[in-house]
Amino acid sequence: MLFMILALYLRLSKEDGDMVDESNSITNQRLILRKFVEQKPEFAGFEIKEYIDDGFSGKNFERPGVQELLEDVKSGKVSIIIVKDFSRFGRNHIEVGNYIEKIFPLLDVRFIAVNNSFDSKDYKGTTPDMDVAFENLMYDYFSEENSVKIKNDLMGRRKRGKYLATFAAFGYKKSPTDHNRIVIDEEAAAIVRMIFEKYAECGIKAEVARHLNQKDIPTPQIYAVKSGSTYQWKYQGEKKVWNGSIIGRILKNEIYVGNTVFHKKETIEVGSRRTKCLSKDEWEVCEGTHEPIISKELFEYVNSMDARTSSIKKLADRENLDKTVYCEGEKRKRGSADSPVKGLVKCGGCRHNMQRRSRLNASYYCRYYYETKQEGCCPENVKETELIAVVLSAIRNQAMLAGEMGRLQDLYNNQFQERVKADQEQKEQLQEQIQKLTDSNFSLYESYAKGEIDADCFLQKKENNNKQIEIYEAELRACHSKETAVPDEKSDLLNLLKGKENLTDLTKEVVRQLVDAVYVYGGNRVEVVFKFQDKSAEISLLDVKKSKDYRIFNRYRNRDRFREDSFFYV
Repeated sequence: MLFMILALYLRLSKEDGDMVDESNSITNQRLILRKFVEQKPEFAGFEIKEYIDDGFSGKNFERPGVQELLEDVKSGKVSIIIVKDFSRFGRNHIEVGNYIEKIFPLLDVRFIAVNNSFDSKDYKGTTPDMDVAFENLMYDYFSEENSVKIKNDLMGRRKRGKYLATFAAFGYKKSPTDHNRIVIDEEAAAIVRMIFEKYAECGIKAEVARHLNQKDIPTPQIYAVKSGSTYQWKYQGEKKVWNGSIIGRILKNEIYVGNTVFHKKETIEVGSRRTKCLSKDEWEVCEGTHEPIISKELFEYVNSMDARTSSIKKLADRENLDKTVYCEGEKRKRGSADSPVKGLVKCGGCRHNMQRRSRLNASYYCRYYYETKQEGCCPENVKETELIAVVLSAIRNQAMLAGEMGRLQDLYNNQFQERVKADQEQKEQLQEQIQKLTDSNFSLYESYAKGEIDADCFLQKKENNNKQIEIYEAELRACHSKETAVPDEKSDLLNLLKGKENLTDLTKEVVRQLVDAVYVYGGNRVEVVFKFQDKSAEISLLDVKKSKDYRIFNRYRNRDRFREDSFFYV
């Protein structure tokens, strides 16, 4: 048998309403499918592999389990797919029908839905009947209906004061007697009170963060890990310190005055994991759902202070809106969104994005150094015009190197074509000689058959010809064995850098095509990391400030080898 994998696909989704019915559990699906396979002697000898999506909606196929299954189908590893029913495979009747009626038959994959008594083998060469299409349509409809019902039920439970989030907010913990209720965690709550009181005293989030870091008070993430949380944090390898963003989120969270705020986001469509943020007017607030950590008066006072600070900052921004700075001989509006390096500038120490100051001359600074004085972070305030000059210089340099690479590649291509032509001529000559000797053997046989030559003469001449044929065939095999692989066309990199040796105006499009990140270090040092072949260019900002001569260091990383080449250009 060509294919020996029998795939069992299992899926369960809370959003589709599957968890209401115990019969749809993963365990129950597995029992049904395994029993079905055991009862069919034709499946003996197949390797059985399970593909599971636990907690994924069937309204789309953006599921890890089904994606792995489809990849194995495309690569020819799977010949049979078995599901409990059509709704397990998917609840979008159009996509499910497309797979069952077109894709799987084309790939010679058999599809079985046990509870629907459907086997695509019974419909080979024909289209499944109307019952199959109608069942898929009903699954699609009930998926949307169940989704609406479940969302309404969850909304009602939240409005009744139930806490449905998986993890409790910092300062609280889940009640040991009621999982849908939170109680104060006194150790963390003391930190929350300290944050509010300190901010009410100084009015600066960064100052509050520095105070907490100096006292070595654990951040919410560190505290959760110490408390036994199993949550998989996104940035687990980074040093965790307090900063203004964490302080700001805590100061604005109404949960600390006993209120539960929900319905801040909404899914775009049933089954999709994409969400949209709702305006504050659409948020739902349920008051007095749990014991508060701070007083309502303190919360309102602190947020009124933050609102005044934000208003002053926005007013200052509006006053500077029409001011301009100069870059590469052209005017650029202050704070304009078309800055070519915006979003790419990162601190070389902490690797976080640097904050952009939209002033008369836009500049960048490391927020973490400003707030926490974190060791290794860039302490300087770097002008955007200088960074643009650095990136422009690095691109020019890489373009010059690419030009040399292009010329070398053209030379190699020409030499390759010459070698190919010479080898082809040699092969044709050898094949011609082999054909002549083969024809000669036929002629000798005809002469022998007519009695023009005797047997000894025929055999001798034939043996000589065959020996020469073996020599020519050995030479022909040698020609084939030394064939060189066809060189690639000029890479996308060379095409992107072509003509940029004399680039004067740096655009966002050019930077996004070539540059992955711009790392700024202390001591006026900048590293420009390109998107191609792990190459980067390192430039001293002092060169940019003092002259038009730039020293570029190109780093080539190849496993354990590290080499630096220096270039000077104007």
